[in-house]
Amino acid sequence: MVAQLLRLRADLLAGEIRGGARRSVLVVLGSLAGLVAAVLVAVAITALRSADAEAARAVIVPVGTLITVGFTIIPLAVGGADQFDPRRFAVFGVTRKDLAIGLGVAGLVGVPVVGVAIVAVSQSVAWMRGAGTGVLGVLTALVVVATCGLLVRVGCTVGSWLLGSHRPTRDAGWLVALVVVVLLIPTVSLLVGADWLDPESAELQRIADISGWTPWGAAWAVPADVATGHVGAGIAKLVLALVVLGLLAWAWWGLVGRMLVTVDDRTTVRRYRTLGWFDRLGATPAGAVAARALTYWGRDPRYRTSYLILLFVPIVVVPLGVAGVPWHWTALIPLPLMAVIAGFLPHNDVSYDNTAVWLHVASGAPGWSDRLGRLTPVLAVGVPVIVAGSAVSAWLFGDWTAFPVLVGVCVSALFAGLGISSVVSVLLPYPTVRPGDRPFQQPQAAGVVSTVSQSSTIIGIVLCSVPAGYLAVLALTDGAEPWAMLTLVVGAAVGVVVLGVGVLLGGRLFDRHGPDLLAAAQRN
Repeated sequence: MVAQLLRLRADLLAGEIRGGARRSVLVVLGSLAGLVAAVLVAVAITALRSADAEAARAVIVPVGTLITVGFTIIPLAVGGADQFDPRRFAVFGVTRKDLAIGLGVAGLVGVPVVGVAIVAVSQSVAWMRGAGTGVLGVLTALVVVATCGLLVRVGCTVGSWLLGSHRPTRDAGWLVALVVVVLLIPTVSLLVGADWLDPESAELQRIADISGWTPWGAAWAVPADVATGHVGAGIAKLVLALVVLGLLAWAWWGLVGRMLVTVDDRTTVRRYRTLGWFDRLGATPAGAVAARALTYWGRDPRYRTSYLILLFVPIVVVPLGVAGVPWHWTALIPLPLMAVIAGFLPHNDVSYDNTAVWLHVASGAPGWSDRLGRLTPVLAVGVPVIVAGSAVSAWLFGDWTAFPVLVGVCVSALFAGLGISSVVSVLLPYPTVRPGDRPFQQPQAAGVVSTVSQSSTIIGIVLCSVPAGYLAVLALTDGAEPWAMLTLVVGAAVGVVVLGVGVLLGGRLFDRHGPDLLAAAQRN
């Protein structure tokens, strides 16, 4: 069975080249580019054999970790097109054992794994400084190749499930992709800021220390730690690398078994006994709009994808701490950033309704009730989160002076953002994801309007947050009195005023431009 799957893998790779001329050229050029990049990295790593052990470690471990992380992320994104999905072989009566081993071995045949094998061999050469490190270099090279091969198989299988036809899991896959992009931004800036020309710099040494204790970098760090005299840490990381490899093998075995007996698409039937939020919020125009908004924010994947991103914002500050920013200062960053994003979210809320906005226009309900009702989900969740989050951030900061400061800044950013969004969503609506589409399937017709709408909202939030932000800096640098409470009062006052004006002005604009909004929704 292994031989048959290997032949099938070879035929599939050959089929990529035997396609159309344009496709064949792109495949060949892409493969050559990948292999050339691997060879260049391998040459650079091999040259470190004569370098100081600490300097070699500071380069090899972070580079190897990034490579392994790539083998984790990329298969999740392309898994929907996995040609070796175990479900494709369910009808052939292949046993679980044969299929798991065969697909695992066949997965090693391909440009990505060949490329990582080249780099892994080069790192084993770089550590040929003695019998012990040489043996460990060869052993960890095998572990790295096996780990990356299993990551490809597990990632592609999970990706085919996430990006398949089942809607909630498909949306989760797109959410994972966006989260990865968000987290890569500070990580890339951290790596760019490191002094790569000086491998002995404190930044690279710190990055190597942290990378070596991750599941992705443990195998790369084993010979490096032994070569630098940290034998105990090297043995511990070898155990960690083997445990990771074992867990991946166990996960692959379980996935194959499950995929062979699991139907690709299932539907569930739900029964509802009440009208939910419509029963709880009363029969008023504002209550009806609020109930509709709460229902959408809870069930519509387009809204879920937007607000779930907020949960990952605190992770963005991790690279700052790694780069040397005091950890207690990083505790002050996530909550204001989350408040800005939350205030920005409804800036195009009308377009999410698509043609359903006619209900709001035809009902004759006052525009302010539409504006206020749409903000209810963000206000209902945002205010308690600001209070609780400010308490947690102040505790992590180690000074309760930060509590009123954070509350003032966050209330100013959130409320001002919601007020500005109430106006912008009426004046500058632009095409967005249609109901039933994937959360990231953006129309191509947004153009300049989307840029103006988004930039004006962000600029407005930042400008409205300047007074509270300035007072917050004074409170944290010059002392709490009287700046801390002044930050709270000014921030809350600015936020409430902008929110009230935004709801009233946005309501009047909604009453005036209702037919135009309906026409714009029909063009979307």
